[in-house]
Amino acid sequence: MATPQDVIDAWADITTWVQDTLPELAQQQSLPVETYDAGDLGACSVFNTPGEGSVGWGSDGDATITLTSLKIASMSGVKIQTAAAVDGTTVHLPLSFSQLGISGTYSYGQPCALYDLGKKTDSATARGHGAIVQTISNNSLYYAAKLGDTVTLSNVVVNGAPTVTVTPDTGGMPSWLVAIGNFFSTFKEEDALRSTLQNVFLTADFSKTLIALLNQRIGGRT
Repeated sequence: MATPQDVIDAWADITTWVQDTLPELAQQQSLPVETYDAGDLGACSVFNTPGEGSVGWGSDGDATITLTSLKIASMSGVKIQTAAAVDGTTVHLPLSFSQLGISGTYSYGQPCALYDLGKKTDSATARGHGAIVQTISNNSLYYAAKLGDTVTLSNVVVNGAPTVTVTPDTGGMPSWLVAIGNFFSTFKEEDALRSTLQNVFLTADFSKTLIALLNQRIGGRT
């Protein structure tokens, strides 16, 4: 069985691969489709026209936002950091990065109703789509390596809060589109993004290659 020091030394041995090859492989990695309940985005106002008096469009239910074609679009400035033993069977393998970005497309649907003095007289759905980029800058992640007969990965932790940019396919930046960006900047959705990234980094082929390289280096030492 490998010792924590064996893993720490092996991590240092693969510095070049981690800094140069891992980011290249990561940027080929797709992410699963994500669907969110976004509440009232205010998108129904698109149906309103001035001078309607007591008649106006408003929300008739929560909006749904769907993210598709998601991928790791950028992973730059990767620098390996010194591994550290947590206990006799766990070693953290950290790396820092200047940018870790996820790109894709968004679409939303907001149920709407036409209200006349509070009474619903018609219904419709406000829809839209465009591009979304979520970026974590100047932060870090670490792999948790578990020692046994071989070294395996038990967890990945991604640090940092993302900034979000949404770009509509047409038009400007109406208030309901700004609301989408604000929605993804909430604490809950930041956690959701980190959770998705952590799952990807834990199970992706490039991480399987990483752990194979570690075991290979350890095998050459023992």
